[in-house]
Amino acid sequence: MGTESMSDDELAAWMQAEHQATRTLTKVIREHIAIMPESNHDKWLDGLRAAFARLTAHLQRNFKAQESGGYLKFITEQRPTLTNEVERIRSEHTELLRMADRIRVDLAEATTAEHLLIADASARIQRFIAVVAQHDQRENMLTLFVVSQDIGSSE
Repeated sequence: MGTESMSDDELAAWMQAEHQATRTLTKVIREHIAIMPESNHDKWLDGLRAAFARLTAHLQRNFKAQESGGYLKFITEQRPTLTNEVERIRSEHTELLRMADRIRVDLAEATTAEHLLIADASARIQRFIAVVAQHDQRENMLTLFVVSQDIGSSE
C-alpha cells in the first residue's frame, strides 16, 4: 500500500516509524564509523555501504511521502502564505538526495586500500547526517508553527 492511500493517522504512524528507523540507522552509522579498523577494511566498508544505502532509501521514501500528500501538503493547505518555505523544504529534499548519491558513488568506487578516501567519505557521511538533522529541525519548526497557529486560532 502506498502512502497516498493511507489515512491521516496511518500516514502519521508510518512517518513516525520512518523517522525512528532513520534515527536508528544514523546511530548505527556513527558507531560503525567510530570503530573503523586500521586494516582489513573489507567487511567494515561493505557494512558502511549497506547502512548508508538503507539510510538513503528511508530518506527517499520519507521525502516522497511528505511531497505526495504528506504534511507538506497540509502546511500549504492550512497556510498558503508558507508556500515559499514548503518549496524550500522540497528543494532541500532534492539537494539532500544528490548529496547522498555523491557519497554513495564515492563509497562504491573506494577500495579498501584507499584509506584517505574512506576517511573522507566517512567524514562526509557524518556531515550529511548533521545536515539532514538540521533539515528535519526546519521541517519540524514549520509544522509546529502551523499547528500552533491552528490551536491558537480555535480558542
